[in-house]
Amino acid sequence: MCRMATTLVVQVVLVAVLSAGCERSSPRTSPGSSGRLAATAGSAEPAPCARSWCRAGDPIPLGSGWSVRLWSSPTPGGGVGSIAATPVLELLRDARHVQWWIATMGFAWEASLTCLAAGPEPNCVVASVEGAHAGSAEVVLLRSGALVGPARARVVFDSGAPDAADLDGDGYLDVVGSDSDYRPSYATGHNFWATYRFGADALVETGCAPRPSGTAPRPDHLLFGPCPSRPGGAA
Repeated sequence: MCRMATTLVVQVVLVAVLSAGCERSSPRTSPGSSGRLAATAGSAEPAPCARSWCRAGDPIPLGSGWSVRLWSSPTPGGGVGSIAATPVLELLRDARHVQWWIATMGFAWEASLTCLAAGPEPNCVVASVEGAHAGSAEVVLLRSGALVGPARARVVFDSGAPDAADLDGDGYLDVVGSDSDYRPSYATGHNFWATYRFGADALVETGCAPRPSGTAPRPDHLLFGPCPSRPGGAA
């Protein structure tokens, strides 16, 4: 039985604010989950994760002057970082700020960003560690000049951060991760791979395969085998 990725409700904030004395554009709503107004680097408003001492990664080109970069926070401790910090994306156009987008889950200090510029539309996946040993993935698309996270386009695994790759060659990133059957417990249970295909604005589980060891390579294609029962009877 396939698991549909849970809902990610997103709103849009698109503000291009130029430095003092320059022309200023009017703000628009943003699909970022924070609902905050965005700002340029020269604005008084810092990044949404500034209190977590976040730092910007290298921009990833998305085509036509668009790019996106991941803001990561340090591991909490010593008065820096925040255990509540989730990954933050910044959308840029011609190297200038356009929008903030805040992930709804995952740790900001253990996050990665994978993007595909080619294909039907630019698309990315934010993958991260979640909790003690879990992982999460959220799909983010560039649509009409804004980052958008479709509803049902996120998923959680219980055995580490997942990976993103186009597993079926359709130009959209899919997700592969590891789960446990908890038989008889997580510590002594059996791990298996599970793949999720992105299509029609949703991540849908396609199938599973045994994960024989912790060093076994991740699948490079969609899986279609049966999936063991998850805790609580979910499949």
